[in-house]
Amino acid sequence: MDTKEVAYVGVGRVGDFEERIGRVVRIGGVELAVFRTTEGEFFALENRSPGPRGGTLADGIVSGVVLFDPICDWRIGLRDGAVLAPDTGQVRAYPVRVRDGEVQIGYSAS
Repeated sequence: MDTKEVAYVGVGRVGDFEERIGRVVRIGGVELAVFRTTEGEFFALENRSPGPRGGTLADGIVSGVVLFDPICDWRIGLRDGAVLAPDTGQVRAYPVRVRDGEVQIGYSAS
């Protein structure tokens, strides 16, 4: 995310998200994949594979803070959306917070 003002949007309760399994949500016309790690951390990525064959990320496998792309098996860092070596690429990552049991994603319309 850039330095523009970010508004946080509720996308569900903590209990709505299973560990290591992606869940698709939409904010402002953008489809996101939200992931919960076994350590209880939440991450949100644009639900679009950076790989050459495209596809979505929500069906990927989470291991620690790394997502394995379900189409091309690339490793993507959940914290920043960066594709890990030896592959290259980037997917947009969104800030996530939990307030009073609600999972909220930071979103800027611009």
